[in-house]
Amino acid sequence: MQVTEPKDAQRHAVLYQATIDHAVRGAPDLMARLVAHARAALRDQESRAHDPRERERLTASRRHLNQCEGEAVRRFAEELQAAFGRMAALEQPVAVDAGQPHFDEIAGMDAAQAEQSVENARVRHAVQIAADRALVELNGLICELLGLKQVQLERNPLRPAVYVDAVAAALAQLSVPPAVRQGWLPLMSGALGLELDVYYRQLCTNLREQGVGAITPAPAAAPAPGDGAAGDDAPSLTFERLRALLAGTPARRALEQSDLYRPASEPAPLDASDTVTDTSPGAFQATVPAAFEAARDMKQLARVARRLEGRLDAATADDHPLRAQLRREAHGLDQSLALEVVALMVDNIRHDPRLLAPVRELVAQLEPALLKLALVDPQFFSHKQHPARKLLHEITYRSIAYESPDSRGFSGFLEPLHDAIVPLADVAVTSAAPFDQVLSRLTAVWDGASASQERQQVAHAVKALQQAEQRAMLAATIVREVLQRPDAVQVPSRVLDFLCGPWAQVVAHARMTDRSGLDDPGQYAQTIDTLMWSLQPALTSQDLPALRREVPVLQQRLRQGLASIDYPREQADAWLQLFDQMHQRALNAQAFADTELLLPQGTMEADSVARWNAADTSAWLVPAEAQASGFIDMQVQSGGDDTPAAALGGQLAVGAWVALLVDGHWTRTRLAWNSSNGSLLLFVDALERIQSLSRRACEQMYAQGQLRIISSDPVEDALDAVARTALRNSVDVKF
Repeated sequence: MQVTEPKDAQRHAVLYQATIDHAVRGAPDLMARLVAHARAALRDQESRAHDPRERERLTASRRHLNQCEGEAVRRFAEELQAAFGRMAALEQPVAVDAGQPHFDEIAGMDAAQAEQSVENARVRHAVQIAADRALVELNGLICELLGLKQVQLERNPLRPAVYVDAVAAALAQLSVPPAVRQGWLPLMSGALGLELDVYYRQLCTNLREQGVGAITPAPAAAPAPGDGAAGDDAPSLTFERLRALLAGTPARRALEQSDLYRPASEPAPLDASDTVTDTSPGAFQATVPAAFEAARDMKQLARVARRLEGRLDAATADDHPLRAQLRREAHGLDQSLALEVVALMVDNIRHDPRLLAPVRELVAQLEPALLKLALVDPQFFSHKQHPARKLLHEITYRSIAYESPDSRGFSGFLEPLHDAIVPLADVAVTSAAPFDQVLSRLTAVWDGASASQERQQVAHAVKALQQAEQRAMLAATIVREVLQRPDAVQVPSRVLDFLCGPWAQVVAHARMTDRSGLDDPGQYAQTIDTLMWSLQPALTSQDLPALRREVPVLQQRLRQGLASIDYPREQADAWLQLFDQMHQRALNAQAFADTELLLPQGTMEADSVARWNAADTSAWLVPAEAQASGFIDMQVQSGGDDTPAAALGGQLAVGAWVALLVDGHWTRTRLAWNSSNGSLLLFVDALERIQSLSRRACEQMYAQGQLRIISSDPVEDALDAVARTALRNSVDVKF
């Protein structure tokens, strides 16, 4: 393994970013070549088609492709860049490919949609194989640039699955019939595999020439249970079987009641009329093919039992007597697959690097109870609010708050968990009731006095932020009015900074808190007219006596307005001193153009207006609001193309755990609330400390690597991994 010296870390980080930027720049040309390949393939198919209708379909498909080429190129570049951004935000990336369905989406899919998911997976697999040889070295080089000690495929944003999903996502946004655009994906996949193989080889050469050494891959580990069948055995958990299990299809129920599928311990039906036959379109019929299908499922059942036995025996050194009983009590493929899904899910959680080892061990101790539950209550899989699933969620989700077993408060979190969970292994599980009882017991602990105090603290902070947001919305209106004034280009940019900054907040606050019904409470809006007039020499030079009368009144009103929002005294004095200097120079007939404080008349640059149009007006809170909400005031860059904002997208949702780098220290905290327009966000950590940030500050921190998304639900991630296993098995399955 190559050891990265500290002095190389910065150079590697620059090289990594340059590699990603190069991939983004090359995306349009890559997609254009894929479109050209698909076009040529369609034209070739047209020339060989004998059926006029088929030839007409191919011609129409090619014409659609020609019409959509420009949009496809643009969409692909956007999707690829967004995918890179999503991966950069994750503290511990999980191997999730955007084009693959989530576990909870599978039950609602029909057979055609399921088959389409499998077909897309086959495309990903084909591209992976085509680019596999060069990809092995590239994985090592990329992980070296990232400073990792071991090769982790999921940390390589340039892996084939990311490209395939970006192509699929781009095509899905085109205004063409689904069947048409879906026909393009396999045509593009062959070319994509070859393109990536060439690209990977060139990239590896370039990185080696720049002195980057690849991490040596670790020896291939034995396949994890459920990752595929050994030898010639077909995988047991395929995507269609998982869909049937979750949806409870009539076909599966009919198969369960057939003689060929009945366990030996269960009596056979008295006569043929007792056997249920489903005549629905997707059901297995009483035919020879159906008999072969049932016989094949019997072989799969045996494989499931063997795998489950090995997994259960490996789970603990002491083989619990209940484990053998569970294997015997499994009736039919549905129950066996349910046991397989639970075991896979638990395995995924037990290997989740985001969770601390003591938490993973507790989840492992829950496995026997969950396996027993799977035999009697399949709703565990289909309902997020199922008590057992909620229990798993609460345990894993809340544990993310702690960065290490030594973190403050972790021992107090773990002890009641251990006391509640360990006894479940010996409980008779005939329903979800035992899990519901444990969940209620733990919820009472979690929602005790400290939780009540946290809710009050959060409510107080939310009230302060809502007030700030309301004022910011009014201030934004005032800023637009100021920038639209014809004389805005006649005043110094520093004056616009004041009027669009603190003074807009003053006017907004006066309007929010006024109970008199006046159009201009405090006359603060009128002060904008007076201040802008007083700083235009072309106007004031014609009436210096009027300027002399207005200056004292203006100074008093400015001081009064800033005090109304508790504007920091030192900053208020600095503004007032600046304006006093400007006025004194005007009264003493000194030319405005001679002072460094002013801009020449009529030469205000357009980007000054653009800067304030894009300004983060939500980022300023009065001191009391900032204190109540733990507001972190950051200097936020504004204006220009905000690509980090697009990359962050909807990942930062309420409930997500994030890592924040504040004052040089990383802290884990949970997004507890965001404002109605998403401009202000409130975070709470495990010790009930609150912090708030503007949305733009979060986007800037994200772009600079100071904010990382950890997770919102490890259980959902584990179940999604089960779905990926089933999908991968469907690609590999051979009968």
